[in-house]
Formats: sequence, C-alpha cells, structure tokens
Amino acid sequence: MAKESKKLSTSALAKALGKNSRQMFTELEALGWIRREQEQWHLTAKGEFEQGSYRDSERYGRYIVWPESVKAHRALVNPEDRFTGVKGLGLKTGISALRLNQLLAELGWVKPRLKGWQLTAAGQAQGGIQKEDIQTAIPYVLWPKTLPDNIIFKRSLRAFVAPLAEVEHCSGCRAMDGHLLRSEAEVKIDNWLYLAGISHACDKRLPVDALARADFYLPEVRLFIEFWGSENDPSYLADKMHKKALYEAHDLAVIELQEGDLNELDEVLPRQLRRFGLEC
Repeated sequence: MAKESKKLSTSALAKALGKNSRQMFTELEALGWIRREQEQWHLTAKGEFEQGSYRDSERYGRYIVWPESVKAHRALVNPEDRFTGVKGLGLKTGISALRLNQLLAELGWVKPRLKGWQLTAAGQAQGGIQKEDIQTAIPYVLWPKTLPDNIIFKRSLRAFVAPLAEVEHCSGCRAMDGHLLRSEAEVKIDNWLYLAGISHACDKRLPVDALARADFYLPEVRLFIEFWGSENDPSYLADKMHKKALYEAHDLAVIELQEGDLNELDEVLPRQLRRFGLEC
C-alpha cells in the first residue's frame, strides 16, 4: 500500500513560507482557495483543485491541510501578483495615494515612518505586506487587490466620500471626526483636515465685535477657512460680503475656497496652507 504523502496544515504552510497564520489565511482567501462561513474555514472548488483536503482531530476538530508541493506554488511564492500599492487602489477608488494612506493610518493599519509608511500588526492582519524602495529605502506597503471589498475599509471609504453623511435630527452632516456640519462641501473639507492631522474647530466665532462665524479655524496658525457656496441667494451673498469685509478690516488670516476647489483639495489646501507656515 502506497504511503500517503505528508500534508501541511495552513499554519504549518505559513511557517514554511515565512509568514504568520493570519496572513496565510488572508492570502488563501484572496486566491479564492478557501472561504469563511459560520466562523469556519471551508475549501472552495479552487482549493480542492489545488489538492486541499480536510483532516479531523479530536483536539482541533476539522481543519484544512495541503500537500507539501503547494509550498512552491507561484501564487504563494510571488504574492505581489495579487497585491497592489496605494496608487493601484487609487485607480479603483478614485482617491489619491496620499489620502488613501491617511485613511489607512486612521484605521491603524499603517503609520508614518521615514517619509513613507510602516505596516502595523493590524494592517498585517488585513493582508498588507511591508516593502522598501530599493533606491531610497523609503518604506511602503502593498495591499491585496481585493481590499476595496474589505468591509472595514469600505466603511471608512464611505465616511470619506459619501455624498451627505448621515443626517441628524438637529439637521446636519456628520464628518469622520464626529463634527456636525451644514453641507456636503464642509464635510469634505473637514475630512481633509482630519486625515491630514490638522487641529481645527468648526463654526468658530470671529474675534470681532460683530456676530459672525467662520466655517473653520486652525488654532496652530491662527488661520480661518471659509467655503463660499452658491451666490444665487441674495441674503447669502450679503453675508459673504459682510464677512469678507470683517476679515479685511481686522487683518484676519483666511483661506477662501470655492465650489471648484472641492475636487482639488489635495492640490489647493497644501499650497494655501504653506503660505501660512503649515506643512501637511
């Protein structure tokens, strides 16, 4: 009787490939070899094709095993084929690489390091792979191409790009940092400031005798930000001209944003903020 070839559990396969178990399960799921159902891992048709099978144990219950030959499988030896950088993710999501890295940092999956980004344990659990630029040694992270389907990532993405965030009973739109704002435009600006790590206040009273409030205030550089929306309403136009006069009369530093700037915030705001000594 022929001797059965040695089989490896997924954890043993991970060890053989120099990976941790969680990363191995994530990769196999991304390959479509296994799927998670009711807190258990199950083989797919593709997994069975790769000669995955089940083994029963009194101690561990039913688990998946693999033939030793799978250690040399190209998809596992060269995982980059199934991974992409933030630029690649940007093509799928329509968001810049910088903003995506900030979203990933907000989730706790990466953190800034040496002008680049370092993978955290939480990010590794989501399938991220730490890499380093050969020429500059700047660290960066590769992510599964399936990341846009990740429930946690999708939730964060929705909070950033959603057209009116949830409408509250007190009438307003909720930004990522919890600020309640009056419009989708203000939410976009607030989210940008939050992800850039810039301390800011909303609906800030101007330091003048008149009753007037700015859309945003950056205390670090004593700078106000105003978003000027539609001028079709005569009362809105009058309020705008009144506030512009107050800024000028009291020599208050202000950045003025227009409707056309909303889709160019990654270009407009850093350039404007540098004029006031704030790098981001």
